[in-house]
Parts: sequence; structure tokens; C-alpha cells
Amino acid sequence: MLGILYWILNLTVVESVFYLVVAFLLFLIGRHFIEKLQINNLSKRAVFITGCDSGFGRGLALKCLEQGMPVFAGCLTEQGIESLSAEARKSIGNGRSLDAFLMDVTSDESVGEVAKRLEKKCEQYGGLHAVVNNAGITGKHIADDFLDINEYLKVANINLWGPIRTTMAVKKLLKKARGRVVTVASICARVGLPGLGPYSVSKYGVSAYCDVIRQELRPFGISVHVLEPGFFNTPLINREKIDAEILEAWKHAPNEVKQEYGEKFFNDARESTHLFLNSVASSQISLVVDAYFHAITSKHPRSRYQIGWDSILLFIPFSYLPTGLQDYIFAAAGLFLPKPACR
Repeated sequence: MLGILYWILNLTVVESVFYLVVAFLLFLIGRHFIEKLQINNLSKRAVFITGCDSGFGRGLALKCLEQGMPVFAGCLTEQGIESLSAEARKSIGNGRSLDAFLMDVTSDESVGEVAKRLEKKCEQYGGLHAVVNNAGITGKHIADDFLDINEYLKVANINLWGPIRTTMAVKKLLKKARGRVVTVASICARVGLPGLGPYSVSKYGVSAYCDVIRQELRPFGISVHVLEPGFFNTPLINREKIDAEILEAWKHAPNEVKQEYGEKFFNDARESTHLFLNSVASSQISLVVDAYFHAITSKHPRSRYQIGWDSILLFIPFSYLPTGLQDYIFAAAGLFLPKPACR
């Protein structure tokens, strides 16, 4: 680009850089105002959200209710239903637009029952405006040697097959309303992080699925949007939960693996995991909720949303580097990380 400006427009390098910066700033300003335009009749735009027991899903359900949108909230537990309904009545005074129900995204039967429920209740709205695939887990934060295939299957069944199963079940309703599919992936769909194998695999997969159906569903007026948040302090990365899962993985690891890595590696890895999460995880959950809401309600939503300083400034730029350079950076970082005993 600099070369084009330099040779065709006869500008100096400094002038070329200046005009590129100005053009980029004008683009950002223009995009900001265009993206502020919102669709109308929110009270007639039905939204279906999975994983509303806590975290992002719960926050989004409440925000949509605040704006008068009909919300269908899938929860894994009765406690999740009760607490969400109580908070909606207390803080918003709008429990009438909320329909919360039990849903297990890993079950064909459960998802099928929800689809039938939505088909009846969305008739008055002319179909379903948006499905938000939010339900997910991280799986165990530990090296692949400590895992088995069942861990990968467990995580993929929720993070990958769950969104696919859910989207396919309500696709007919989305076509009626020319609606939207909004799915949370992760920066781990851009960069495979050591110690997060099952999670990274599932997020790469769901991101690819969204890329495919974005093209396939365009003729039906359906748009597809992916969120790529960094690390946020939600129950998903509760430190006690993570520690318990790491301890469980060590406990059930074969003796040969324990000898290869050593107990010192295990204890240091636990400590470094907590240090990493404490360093990068953000408490501003509203950033993700707002991105979800924008994808649902903007006239001009983005295809992808990068959310959080670690996503925007660290992981997304890193993902564009050549693989060889990424490997060198990982190797350099590895000098300061725990080492297996038999390396």
C-alpha cells in the first residue's frame, strides 16, 4: 500500500504513512456512526439464548429484557431459571417477556423439545430474530498427556456440537424472520494455547461452522456473527473449579506420565495457570454482553467481534504472524514456564 501511494501519487514515505493513518481514522469514525444505527421494533424481535444460568448469557438476557425484547432463555438448572427470573422481576420489572426453561445443548431430545416450544411461541413474532449460542465450558487446563479422548468429546459436545445442534433445530424459524445466528468462539479459535487443547479444538470448529453457514444462509437473509473474546472472569474460569479439574487430571494420569512430568512440574503448572488468568482475565463482562447485543440489534453488525484488551492487542495480532515466528515466540515464552522432569 505504501508503495502504491509512493509511486502512483508521488508521495514521500512520511506523507504516505500520514495519509494512511488519516484514512484509517476516518474509516473508524465512519464505522462508529454507521454501527450505532439500530433496528426498530425490538419488542417484536424474539431472541433465544443458551447458557443463561450465569455469565454472559445471563447478562445478555437481562439486557435484552431491559430493551423490551422477548427473551427465550435456555438454562441447564432449575436454580438458573429461578435466579434469572427473580432478577428480571426485581431489577427490570419485566418478567413477562422472559420465558426461561431447562435445556441441555448436548441432548437431541432436549434441543428438539425447545425447538417445538419456540415454534409455537414465535408465531406472534413472525419467527425467531436471533439465536445466541452462548453455552460453553473450558474443559481441563492441562497438557494433552494428562487427558483422554473423553475430555475432548465432552468439551466438543457442548462447545461445538451444541451450537450446531441448536442452530439446525431453529433454522426454520430464523428463515421466517430473516434472522441472525450469533455464536461465541474465543481467541482460542485464532491461537491454540498450550494447556487448552479440548477448548481450542472446539472453538476452532465452531468458528469454521459459522464461516460455512454465513455463506450458505445469506440467500435466506440470515446473517452469522462470531464473538472472539479474550479471558473474562466468569464462572467458566473460576479458579477453584480449574484447580479441582487439574488435580483430578493429575490423580487419574498414568504413572508413566506422572514420572515424565514430575510433581514439581504439576505444582508449578497450577501456579502459572493461576498467574496467567490473574494477569489477563478482565472483570468487564459488560464488554461481551454489549457485543452480543450489538450483533443482535445493529443495522450493520460485524461478522466478527474481538473483545478485551488481550484479544485485540495480543492474541489477534499474534494470530496473523507466520507459523514459524509463532513457534519461536512460544519457544521463547517456554523458557520461563514449568519444564517436564524428563525433557
